[in-house]
Amino acid sequence: MELYPEFVPIYVGMAAALVLLLAILILAVVLVVKVGRLSAQGKGGTKTAHGGKGGKVSGNVVFCRNCAAEFAESEKCCPKCGTPR
Repeated sequence: MELYPEFVPIYVGMAAALVLLLAILILAVVLVVKVGRLSAQGKGGTKTAHGGKGGKVSGNVVFCRNCAAEFAESEKCCPKCGTPR
């Protein structure tokens, strides 16, 4: 097979397009796997005192007035942002 010199830029462009397409395909697969892991994590978890799924809080729970994080009533400040109760 003979390569014609006038077609070299076309061959290089096709190779670059193929590499770019392969990179996009790999990134798409990685994204799908990460989204699958995130949705699987959201389905699990332990029951909290109010019946929802979330962290391992037992007993009475309160919510932070600053960031809305859920934490135990016995704690003096929010473990996420540090706002006092």
